Amino acid sequence: MLFIELRVPVGVFDEPARRRLAEQLRGRRLLSAESGTAGADPGVIDLFDSLTHVVVREEEVWVAGETPHDRAQLPWCVVNVIVGMWGKEMSEHLISRITEELAQATGASEPRVVVNVISVPEGGYGLYGRVRRSADVLQLIEEAKTGSAAPVPDDMIVDPVCGATVPLADAVILERDGRTYGFCCPHCRGHYAKRLREAEAS
Repeated sequence: MLFIELRVPVGVFDEPARRRLAEQLRGRRLLSAESGTAGADPGVIDLFDSLTHVVVREEEVWVAGETPHDRAQLPWCVVNVIVGMWGKEMSEHLISRITEELAQATGASEPRVVVNVISVPEGGYGLYGRVRRSADVLQLIEEAKTGSAAPVPDDMIVDPVCGATVPLADAVILERDGRTYGFCCPHCRGHYAKRLREAEAS
């Protein structure tokens, strides 16, 4: 559900290095627990990874500021991430993770990277030949979750929609019929609340 386009000046990275960069920016690496998002559901990570596309493009002409790129300097990199309907919720994490991966790739503690996280408006995402709205994507996520065999600590809660394990203090809460549900974001909360309302109405 991510389209990641990395643009670099021509000649800075050879083809094997560009392939490594593309691997480092895969959805699994950016979003999984191993890379810093605690508690992501393995099935949901598989779904995101299968729907993530990464391209690395070399640009012949590159001017930053007043001068063309100097190969003696650290390269500028520009990353455009099209992220579906949840750009606002995911932008901080994606910017941080992408910058970390490029720091590792370039050997610079502060790489010269610009990351643009671009949201798609509701109804602007198509998959398998039809428009997928946020409710449709959340349904795909819900169907993909596999659950974790690990016990959940008392200060954590599992999002019933996407299966993410999130700190209770950071969770988006829904109180319903004497039960407390915790969610990773308002989208999951809204999706679940709507489903509960529909179940009550039927």
